[in-house]
Amino acid sequence: MAPLQPGSVSRAVLAEIEDAIRGIRFGTVQITIHDSRVVQIEKAEKIRVTHADPMAGGQPFTGSRTDRTSGGSRPAASR
Repeated sequence: MAPLQPGSVSRAVLAEIEDAIRGIRFGTVQITIHDSRVVQIEKAEKIRVTHADPMAGGQPFTGSRTDRTSGGSRPAASR
């Protein structure tokens, strides 16, 4: 069984991968490979909602200031 080589992925599969990642603001794209062939592309997208953050004294939290997906507060990346 030969490993997946650069350039061996068809343009159609690359276009599917590009479509999967286009427009995701928060989320993941997982590519599954069997026998050196891409067989599945999964897309999971998170949607951030505005709510009052009780830790900030009830101030609105928009999700754009802090990433709270990994078990704590940390500054979001600059855009």
